[in-house]
Amino acid sequence: MNYTDIRKLISANRLAEAAALLPSPSEAKDAEALYLLGRIAWKEGRKTDAISLYNAALALDPESEAAVALEQASGIMDFYHRDLYNP
Repeated sequence: MNYTDIRKLISANRLAEAAALLPSPSEAKDAEALYLLGRIAWKEGRKTDAISLYNAALALDPESEAAVALEQASGIMDFYHRDLYNP
C-alpha cells in the first residue's frame, strides 16, 4: 500500500479507487490510513464519519495530519452566519 499513490487518487477525486487500496476503518492499524479514510469520507459528504476517523487517527498519533484536518472540520461545522439562516 503506497500512501503517495492513494493521496493522488484522492486529489483526483477517484475516491472509490483510493478506498479500495485502504483497509476498512475497523481494520486500519495506523494513523495515516485512518486519516486518508477520513479525507475520503469528507469528500463524499460523510462529515460525521470523517470526524470520527480523524479522532481515531489522533488517538494513534497525536502529531498526525488528522489534527489539522480535525481543526479545519470543526471550524467548518461551527460556522454560523446569522444572515444565511435568518433572511
